[in-house]
Amino acid sequence: MAGFGAFGGPSVPVDTAAGRQNPYAQPNSQPLGSDTGAPPQTSLKNVNVPPLGQYATVVPPTRENRFVTLVAPQVGFVIFIGMTEGVNAASGMPLPAGVPSEISLPGKQALYASSNAPVYLRVTVQIAAALAGDLERKLRG
Repeated sequence: MAGFGAFGGPSVPVDTAAGRQNPYAQPNSQPLGSDTGAPPQTSLKNVNVPPLGQYATVVPPTRENRFVTLVAPQVGFVIFIGMTEGVNAASGMPLPAGVPSEISLPGKQALYASSNAPVYLRVTVQIAAALAGDLERKLRG
């Protein structure tokens, strides 16, 4: 029973992801999901993309790195995506209709969209966090 106190003993404090955070820690030094104790879940949503001259925020900026999968509707118009708010046909990348396109976004980066249609088009968006938590953990000595 000598090893019980060293491993799994209830009297030994355990450093868990959901435990109390150090107020003096470097910002964003905790692994993903450190606030809830679980990694962020994948989200699936539909976003209405406005005509040119306007733009929609397809993916809001968050702190984690993400993989984004976009599926444009199969219509005769094109949806343009870009990293800047004023995305248009000249500065954006066109999405192929009906074909899933995957984009990797770094943390704090948003994704914007606009279309050349006279009406709003609906694009399907799947956002999954890239679980590279070892890059955000504190180095312990």
